[in-house]
Amino acid sequence: MRPEDLAESLKLILARSPAFPGEALAVDLIANPKAGGFTRPAYAKKRKAELEALEARAAALPLRGAPASLRLHLTERSGHAADLARGVVEEARRDPPGLRRLVLTAGGDGTSLETASALVELPPAERSRFALLRLPFGTGNDGSEGRDLEACLGRLLGPLSFAPRRAVRVSPNPAGGKAPLYSFNIASVGLDAYVCDMTNRLKTAFPGDSYKFWVDVSSVLYDRIWPPAPLRLRGLDSGGRETAAFERKCLLFAFGASGNRQYGANKPILPDVDNACAIFQMPLLRKLALKDRMASGGHRGLGEDVVKLFSAERVEIEYGRGLLLQRDGEVSELSPADFPLVMELTEPLYNVLERA
Repeated sequence: MRPEDLAESLKLILARSPAFPGEALAVDLIANPKAGGFTRPAYAKKRKAELEALEARAAALPLRGAPASLRLHLTERSGHAADLARGVVEEARRDPPGLRRLVLTAGGDGTSLETASALVELPPAERSRFALLRLPFGTGNDGSEGRDLEACLGRLLGPLSFAPRRAVRVSPNPAGGKAPLYSFNIASVGLDAYVCDMTNRLKTAFPGDSYKFWVDVSSVLYDRIWPPAPLRLRGLDSGGRETAAFERKCLLFAFGASGNRQYGANKPILPDVDNACAIFQMPLLRKLALKDRMASGGHRGLGEDVVKLFSAERVEIEYGRGLLLQRDGEVSELSPADFPLVMELTEPLYNVLERA
């Protein structure tokens, strides 16, 4: 399956979409042709079957009255999705009044992250015309609006609305020279960032989902490569009241745009309403005994000597060593100069397409 095939099917669906009746739609599809949903036979076959079913459903609907145009943009390198999205934003400044903009991504979590990061740069007055719909064409798809095309594109076959969403802003200490970064699913530091980093490295030579393999290997290797030091953390609510505070050696700390979130191909690291999770350092044998339970979302109830789950609007982290940072599957390295590090929930910064 090719991105061009997806674009042709989308044109047929949009021509009969009842979404936003009476309004002209400008749809931009940003696709990564190397994503697993296009290149891996099992994934591509599944996406193609879902697309054909949606086309059949659309064919039974009347043609929409207002026009809906679609343009395909293909990514060529890391960071290209953000450049393409910024180009769409710049062009939109010349739009006629009343034109509604939909931006669709077809790739992995990296494509989604780059595109959303560009859209949050929109001035508040312009955000109301843009909405994002992230299609599951990667191998993990933790950042998409659903894990199949029925859940995502199926929205175009009924009434839709724009739903505002918050993000996580990650702000290193300005003295370290790094600018604030965004996450739209989960930002984290520690073991899971190392797992993501090794998974991404392996993907370049062996495309596919090696996340579980690296979870198993990292349970043994991580402490030797990145020896944990005491991490001081303070969580605050919207009124500035403290919701958590500790200073302990941590295997990882994860902070989500909300609770009930997954990463690593559907691993529920935030299994319920709490949006923050710290997993503390423990002996190797205990890690091996508990890793499957924690990977399946069963870490609630293990005791606060193992896991601390809590809710916060803002967390402040102090750490005396370098550490890996993960944002929606993208990994970067923090130096001691980047601490204290702040992770905080933003005000609503972008819109997603939701069933009305």
